[in-house]
Amino acid sequence: MITNNFKDFLSSSIYFIRLIFTTKNYDVVFMSTSFFNRGQEGENYLLSPMIKYCIENELSFVVFEDTYFKSYLSYKVNKKSTPFIFISLIQIILRKLFNFLYKKPITKNEIYLQDVKISKILKRIFFTKFHSKVYITLIRNNATLWRAINPDACIADYQHGSIWNGNHGYLKNGHPQKEIKLNNIVNLVYSDFFKSLLIDNDKSCFFNDSNVYTVGLNKIANKISNKKNIKKILFTLQIAPDFRENKINEKSVEIVQKLLNTSNKFLQKNNYEIIFRHHPRYSKFNCPDIEIDHEYARFDNKTPLSELLSSSSIHITFSSTSALDAAMLSIPSIFIDMHSHWQLSPNENFFKQYNYPCKDLVVKNFEDLELILLKLESQTIFESISNDIYAWSNDLYNNFDKSVFADFLTNEFKKSN
Repeated sequence: MITNNFKDFLSSSIYFIRLIFTTKNYDVVFMSTSFFNRGQEGENYLLSPMIKYCIENELSFVVFEDTYFKSYLSYKVNKKSTPFIFISLIQIILRKLFNFLYKKPITKNEIYLQDVKISKILKRIFFTKFHSKVYITLIRNNATLWRAINPDACIADYQHGSIWNGNHGYLKNGHPQKEIKLNNIVNLVYSDFFKSLLIDNDKSCFFNDSNVYTVGLNKIANKISNKKNIKKILFTLQIAPDFRENKINEKSVEIVQKLLNTSNKFLQKNNYEIIFRHHPRYSKFNCPDIEIDHEYARFDNKTPLSELLSSSSIHITFSSTSALDAAMLSIPSIFIDMHSHWQLSPNENFFKQYNYPCKDLVVKNFEDLELILLKLESQTIFESISNDIYAWSNDLYNNFDKSVFADFLTNEFKKSN
């Protein structure tokens, strides 16, 4: 891990120091983080169809990747990408220096203004000869920096999970996140469902047909025909640094362990297998450990999620977006609705806004899991639920539409000429 990071730092420093003296002009810049490299052979399956389009159409591009240090897994920067670690470390140093010399920013507005100042410094040092017509990011990675570098360029953020009214990353109380508006970010989404959700719930009228494009998703797996309940369960956990306050993670651990203990005899007797999967941002340094001491349960944090889902017949979670991935494979999700924290409840997003079709697959008491699993042992019921869930998923996920992506780039290139 240390060796890989050093190699990344070395190649990153060479690229950006050279950038001081060398002009770089790109049609498209992609900006991501290494923890999105969860496809086959460490591929970023979200950006891969867009990158492929650029290659096929001879567009000049570069892919920058941030190194993610906080995960339990050592996500590697893709060999075809340019590591961004050199700039990231300078950003960290400058933030610490600003915090020492001035008042540490507390509000979102203060944090944004500090980012603008740091971005302008980085532009003067490294990016005066760097230009691109379009920037495409995941989680708006360094959006403020790109806006400082090229004020007139298009910055587009590609959907990386679920979008719902109340998600502070997109819409909160009917208003877009401030960074989206200040940096005039275009949004690329999976379906017209998500596009309508943004536009219809935005009281400020920022989101509209001209800055929300339905480009779809690179579906890495298809519906599994004649799906049968093989009693193999994938349990996606949501223990992450985001939930360190008020012992939210500790409560999740407590619920999961008690849930297993309550259904232990049933799970053993009926030959169930449970595979646990940590959240990509889980960190052993600042997240509580979870002890699973049952013969039928184990962790698998290395196999690609798509493979784990394809080999399972049931999915369990609090409110993970993995339930959407499972639905595309016609795999039913059992939701745990026993947490006091709103982000770990499926009610607002999956049931109120997404209209998930199987509202009876919800664990509200520790005894409910056994009853739901018994119900799903009926092949007739299991097949019916699987078909309903797959049909529902088709409204939320379109296949990647190359023509829409092409029109988006063409329009933005015309603006820049």
